[in-house]
Amino acid sequence: MSEHNMGGITEAGFPLPPPKEAPENLDKVEKKKSQAELLLSLIEGSNITFFHDTLKTAYAAVGVGGHSETWTVNGSQFKMWLQKMYYDEYNKPIGGDALKNVSGVLTGKAIYDGDTIPLSVRVAKHGDSIFYDLSDKNWQAVQITAGGWSVVSNPPTLFTRYNHQLPQVPPSEGGNVKRILSLINVKSEYHLLFLCWLVSCFVPDIPHAMPIFFGEKGAAKSTSCELIKTIIDPSSLATLTISNDTKTMAVNLQQHYLLPFDNVSKISGDMSDMLCRAITGGAIQQRKLFTDSEDVIFTFKKCLALNGINNVANRADLLDRSLLIELERIPESRRREITEIKADFYSVLPDIMGDIFTILSKAMMIYPNVKLGRLPRLADFTRWGYAIGEAMGGFGGEFIRVYETNRQQQNIEAINSDPVATLIVEFMKNHSQWSGTPTSLYGELVSIAGENNINPRSKAFPQSPAVLIKRINAVKSNLETAGVVFEKSKSGDDRSITLESVK
Repeated sequence: MSEHNMGGITEAGFPLPPPKEAPENLDKVEKKKSQAELLLSLIEGSNITFFHDTLKTAYAAVGVGGHSETWTVNGSQFKMWLQKMYYDEYNKPIGGDALKNVSGVLTGKAIYDGDTIPLSVRVAKHGDSIFYDLSDKNWQAVQITAGGWSVVSNPPTLFTRYNHQLPQVPPSEGGNVKRILSLINVKSEYHLLFLCWLVSCFVPDIPHAMPIFFGEKGAAKSTSCELIKTIIDPSSLATLTISNDTKTMAVNLQQHYLLPFDNVSKISGDMSDMLCRAITGGAIQQRKLFTDSEDVIFTFKKCLALNGINNVANRADLLDRSLLIELERIPESRRREITEIKADFYSVLPDIMGDIFTILSKAMMIYPNVKLGRLPRLADFTRWGYAIGEAMGGFGGEFIRVYETNRQQQNIEAINSDPVATLIVEFMKNHSQWSGTPTSLYGELVSIAGENNINPRSKAFPQSPAVLIKRINAVKSNLETAGVVFEKSKSGDDRSITLESVK
């Protein structure tokens, strides 16, 4: 073996392999890149911004045809776009493993290197403007300010979209939102309340009152909710079915801005609590995946609506966040086919949308100067309702009056649907003031339950004095509105209750 080829000898006496000769012109030898590396190089040279939302979902803002579109990094649309990008450059498809590797890299880039950008569905606030996503193919939005409104082609990155969403019609100037009243059979005493609520739904990030549309058979409750959904948040899912499964509800709340629940006959206690949180912005905790130990905290302030033959909300806290709106039964002489109704609706929809944005613009100018002496639980909704009423022709004070009347109706419903509240109101009809222990009050209520058609052994009735006190606390504000003040005190181990009639 020549000295040139000798690689040396190990300590054990075995020959080492000869060293590899360096190729000539090493700096000219190009390293072969994988498909994943080639695609990442293309992405680095393109106009794509990677970021994540508040739930740590990875997004890409992609420039397409002169406008920007927002896609989830792991969504099918962005992956198809990457496949096309690779094919256009190299005239061959990219392999599945390479695409998967690239998606993983971009997800990390979006989450760890990208900014956090809160995304909304359909309606969002940015600076002094409200933006309404038209969900059209050009990603246009309506920008509403205190000075007016206009359709803009390149809005800020504010929205995420879901497959069920449909585009909204372009709004027109000089319309009239009241044209919806000829297609939805809202009783006349609820017209102003309904219209103010409808316009208020285009104000994001506030708790909105939840209308409960009720009426006898033939009042077109489902059709009315479908039309309202199309005005606020058009979707292939025109109405939704209320579900006791919290995961299903969390998904629906995430993917819709307005959720109209159709033909509701009963609401469980847990679902009532969840609806309350969805209205006022409470948190809902969910697992990311069935096999995943990581939790995600969802927070929502969504617009909700229910319809049914009767008012189905029987919990005081949900009623306190609601509007009771009765629909009239349509007489047979005025019944029309649904295709005719929808044809009329779509013919006036641009006018309705344009007037909503005009009213909202005026309300945005009025709102900062609105000072109301007394505000109910949904204070933001009340203040915006006043501003919207004023923008509709000086009806702010009238809105407050009809809203207060509706709240009184809600309070009556809350008391009538709760056996404890019902019995306390009945008991205090014969007392100006009463004091005693929880046990003695429990006995008094049990003694009059039968004559008020309430079974004290039913599940709806508290089965102990301690539970009775908790139930009274839950309806304390309703009792006060009805003229009964409830106070409790403790001295050592002794507890006492005082009820006083203030009417």
